[in-house]
Amino acid sequence: MTKQQVVLVTGSSNGFGSLIAETLARQGHQVFASMRDINDRNQAKRDEIQDKAKRENLSLQVIELDVTDDASVEEGVKTVVEQTGRIDVLVNNAGIMYLGITEAFTPEQAYRQMDTNFFGVVRTNRAVLPYMRQQGSGLLIHISSLGGGLVFPFNALYCASKAALETLAEAYNYELFGLGIDSVIIEPGPFQTGLIKSQEDPQDREVSAQYGPLAQVATQIIQGFEQSVARQELQDPQIVGDIVAKLVAMPSGSRPLRTIAGAIDFGLAPLNEAKKQAQYSLLQAWGLTQLAEPSTLSVVHS
Repeated sequence: MTKQQVVLVTGSSNGFGSLIAETLARQGHQVFASMRDINDRNQAKRDEIQDKAKRENLSLQVIELDVTDDASVEEGVKTVVEQTGRIDVLVNNAGIMYLGITEAFTPEQAYRQMDTNFFGVVRTNRAVLPYMRQQGSGLLIHISSLGGGLVFPFNALYCASKAALETLAEAYNYELFGLGIDSVIIEPGPFQTGLIKSQEDPQDREVSAQYGPLAQVATQIIQGFEQSVARQELQDPQIVGDIVAKLVAMPSGSRPLRTIAGAIDFGLAPLNEAKKQAQYSLLQAWGLTQLAEPSTLSVVHS
């Protein structure tokens, strides 16, 4: 039996978030599944999770938390700590994805993409880290994407947000080393989740129209993805839940920095390995090798 951890999962209204929360709760952890609007648009999901927790006798609770709102994040984390006295694991899962001609997305749309996928993580990490530093232990898990290391055309804003997320998470990995706190990254490939439902078309339709047939490619990508879901051709998202559970169970200081989730990686694994070598060379050149063990910079393919 793994030692019980207090876990906060963001973006638990669908996809990886709800799956991760339930997976960890079934392993005996005390889990807080957070989401926006639990008394409004996500009330049905709130009730579904809480009913499941009651039926299975799980320590699983739904709380309100909007990663794009400073006060909401602070209040959500405060709720967890007031009930448990600590917070051991934060799973940064909340995310949205836009597809389309990059030029046709407005600055406001680009900000919304970054606000959820990047600034939301800045907020939640800043909210939990004071408690983790006081405890002398903790784990930050960042749900990224293959798009954090590769560039998918017509998906630039999402890829940019995930690349920024990975930079942040890796910097935390070094800066928190020695404090008993780990910061790790999971890079899922194509899975059947609710992410495609967050899709928003570019608002500058005049610019999109000037790209001619290329403007329809994003629509074709979405349609192809939905067809794959209908045919159940995509990978089982439980793979990601199992990876999170495995990372939670590992001793501090032994967790790999990056884990690619699923069999499809489009060649990202060797790129990650090369980055690992370059990054450690940088640490050596700056005399900062005390901030990382080479083994923790490893890349795992699960």
